[in-house]
Amino acid sequence: MEQLVTGRPDRMRSLGQLARNTWTTGRTQTTVTTRTRVLIAEDDPGSRALLERFLALRDFDTVTVGDGPAVLQAVRVNDFAAIVLDVEMPGLDGIEVLERLRREYSIPIIVLTCRTEEEHRLAGFAAGADDYVCKPYSLPELEARIRAVIKRGTTASPRRAINIGNVVIDRSAATVTVSGTPVALTHKEFELLAFLAERSATPYSRTELLHHVWGSTEDWQDPATVTEHIRRLRTKLESDPQRPKLIETVRGFGYRVASNPPEAGRDDAC
Repeated sequence: MEQLVTGRPDRMRSLGQLARNTWTTGRTQTTVTTRTRVLIAEDDPGSRALLERFLALRDFDTVTVGDGPAVLQAVRVNDFAAIVLDVEMPGLDGIEVLERLRREYSIPIIVLTCRTEEEHRLAGFAAGADDYVCKPYSLPELEARIRAVIKRGTTASPRRAINIGNVVIDRSAATVTVSGTPVALTHKEFELLAFLAERSATPYSRTELLHHVWGSTEDWQDPATVTEHIRRLRTKLESDPQRPKLIETVRGFGYRVASNPPEAGRDDAC
């Protein structure tokens, strides 16, 4: 007999019954019109397989992983509408994975945990969780929470401009101004500046910037490419490129955009 376990014997139900009954009221049934991709990060193989199977029946496209490093790798090569992230995972625990993801991504993330202490839940939210679900949980309720965080993410107003000191970076228009004066940048210069500005105060190595901005690696491209583009940006944006206030060097690591530099940009930008 086919059973789906959600954490306690008294919550066992037929997988088919759950799929038929969930989200149904009278003659109206809510379904996903296109297969939405969700990442399931759960170290227990049985729980991972059951959740994958249930969400597949609910018309989700799922990718499953069982450890922290695999989560980071999966996010790099896939576009996910949401992530279901178990806190207790080998390699990197869920909170550390969550913190790393939040440095680069705004994907909705639901945290799963067996721990119910308030301080533990608060730590998850502080790290960037969008929702928090304690085990054992109801599969239909988890599905509802997944749909809710996806809906919130798709209806949120996009951030059109980034203001850092007297520098304004408009992602939608692909323009940069310093004290109101437009600055001409190449496509890659703009992408590099925007990437760092969207993650201000977070340092990135040249290898990481090659990956995120150029989609390349040290095996294929010289990291000095990054150094040269940083030099060009400082020349175009900084009042004193030799003493940069906007794009800082983190000694021994890489570069970052200052979160609140004092009038970093040059006044004679052109």
